[in-house]
Amino acid sequence: GGVVAVRFAALQLLNDPQGFAEKLLAQLRKSTDKFEVKLLMISLISRVIATHELLVLNYYPFVQKYMQPHQMKVTAILAAAAQAVHPLVPPDAVEPLIKTLANHFIVDGRQDEVIAIGLNTVREICLRQPLAMDKTLLEDLVQYKKHKDKGVVMAARSLISLFRQVDSEMLVKKDRGKLSEEAKARRRAEFGKESVAGGV
Repeated sequence: GGVVAVRFAALQLLNDPQGFAEKLLAQLRKSTDKFEVKLLMISLISRVIATHELLVLNYYPFVQKYMQPHQMKVTAILAAAAQAVHPLVPPDAVEPLIKTLANHFIVDGRQDEVIAIGLNTVREICLRQPLAMDKTLLEDLVQYKKHKDKGVVMAARSLISLFRQVDSEMLVKKDRGKLSEEAKARRRAEFGKESVAGGV
């Protein structure tokens, strides 16, 4: 635990995190290093973006091109992509990541584990920026709750569960479940508005 905390502290102490992330991304774009080195750079940029809630919008299209089922170390790429999403990232910058997952991972005929990984990554991205999800696409994705594979079913149910909490209106009526009064009172947050606790 201590080593992780020290690494995290080092990221917190960066003098110019925005400049650091942008320079590292520029270096990564030109890199002729082995894929393992590129992957370390991708992971580091994601951590810096997440830690400081930076806006490095050209990072998302860059990482998106590695989001293919046949890509080496694809789970690490998907984890980095999801980690770099936070509530301040404009939904239209995140939406292409979700569409890439839907078009390349969550497709009938793919291996069950590929579909499950795709659904779980969509959930992780939407957990951080739910406004990036399109209602029609969500309706298609949650249909995997009827899939033959248990892992795929669990991933689809997990996505339904997330949207029941963050924006049940996005789900078709039968998937909304029984809403608590608190959930009914909660409305879909608009992009750029932060909820501030009252009575502090």
